[in-house]
Amino acid sequence: MNIDISRLDAFLQDYAKDKNVPGMSVSVTGPDGDIFSKAYGFCDLEKTRPVSTDTIFGIASMSKSVTCTCLAILQMEGKLNFRDPVYKYLPDFSIPGTPREAILVHHLANMTSGLPPLPTLMLSIGSHTKLGPWLDADAAEAIKRLRPSFATVGEIIEYIAHSDAYEPLGAPGEYVSYSNDCYALLSAIVDIASGSTLEKFAYERIFAPLGMTRTTFDLEEAKAMGNITSLFTTKKEQLYCTDDWTTAPPYRGCGWLKSTSVDMCKYYETLASNGIYRGKRILPEGCVSLMVGGAFPETADSVYCYGLNKRVFRDTVICEHAGSLIGISSKGGFFKGKGYAAVVLMNMDDVDVNVPINAVYNTLLGLPIDTSHLPVKPSGNSPAEPETYTGVYSTDEFFPKRPIEILLNDTGELRVKTSEGEYDLLFCDTTRFLIADETKLPDQRRILKFHVRDGKAWAVQDGRILRREG
Repeated sequence: MNIDISRLDAFLQDYAKDKNVPGMSVSVTGPDGDIFSKAYGFCDLEKTRPVSTDTIFGIASMSKSVTCTCLAILQMEGKLNFRDPVYKYLPDFSIPGTPREAILVHHLANMTSGLPPLPTLMLSIGSHTKLGPWLDADAAEAIKRLRPSFATVGEIIEYIAHSDAYEPLGAPGEYVSYSNDCYALLSAIVDIASGSTLEKFAYERIFAPLGMTRTTFDLEEAKAMGNITSLFTTKKEQLYCTDDWTTAPPYRGCGWLKSTSVDMCKYYETLASNGIYRGKRILPEGCVSLMVGGAFPETADSVYCYGLNKRVFRDTVICEHAGSLIGISSKGGFFKGKGYAAVVLMNMDDVDVNVPINAVYNTLLGLPIDTSHLPVKPSGNSPAEPETYTGVYSTDEFFPKRPIEILLNDTGELRVKTSEGEYDLLFCDTTRFLIADETKLPDQRRILKFHVRDGKAWAVQDGRILRREG
């Protein structure tokens, strides 16, 4: 591979500066060892603590693949099977109207359980995290007022099983919809199947063997290690800094791991090499195949496997996952079967991490650094019946809500209104559209996929499934 490190370094530095990112850490490794490891910016508002590649960041939902790696190890050891019904481990678990035996661990891991986006995570965060001054006043009041606090997995299970506040999206396996609740449940399943805890099992079977000495689920332990970043967020063009990390007790394996770019690259390189790290087998043979193997299709469109998205780009299979929480924008990935891994960690939220990590991928592949990874492009045509898609779509997950409105302009062309603004909606193919936000680079533009029933869209897919209101 033709790897131009100086070009990559300049691009990353410019991107961090352009997006006003306080601090960023990037690590890239390959089958022959370390390729690139560099840090940019600072850990604190006063700019007295420079970021290093050993600085501990939150990695948010990058944690999900670690949870699934634990599950895969347990299956290899005969202690669990992804095809087991969830109630085998969580006897009280059920989804209204769905046969209990039809909901498998598999459906939780690839987010096809039928659960819609729920408010449970936000309520858990709101009840266990010091609310920052940047939070919208109405949202803060709603979080304080609503109960329960979702301090345990049992409370989540009770809500799912008995709540009349939601309707399942469909049968298990029918729709993929991003669900943090699935991974709260999986965290508890690892506890039960391992006879230990997710935290202890991950440490003993993944972190310790790989020498990931600066990786932990425990915030106090991370702080005791030193060199941990503060968290930054920007609201209404004002920059805030905090050391009050987001907390939600039942959602451990969903997004509460803290780590460094160097440590996480060790993990992804192991997955990239089918469970082997620098000549030493770390994971039982078959683990990686179970997580991202032939059971999941390999196409240009991203497919959610077990804790990782998988897609094909220029004949290379890329497996990856991003993460986002207050003060966290992260993404890590690897080239399946080729030994290459990359991690980008930033200490500010709402920064599109696709651009820098795709720049890393492009560099490894010898492509122009800004080569787009979007799997679709506008067709230049318009849908025959644009009114099929008009309406307001939302979920109850966030406070305040983040609706997407689809409308027609004066000439009958589709427009989309989001929390970021109003834009043209460009038809690509089937029921897929691209939001034409010209202020963003191609890899930052969002794809919307509509689900149509009886001649009318009932939902739109934007990672999560948002239902039509009314």
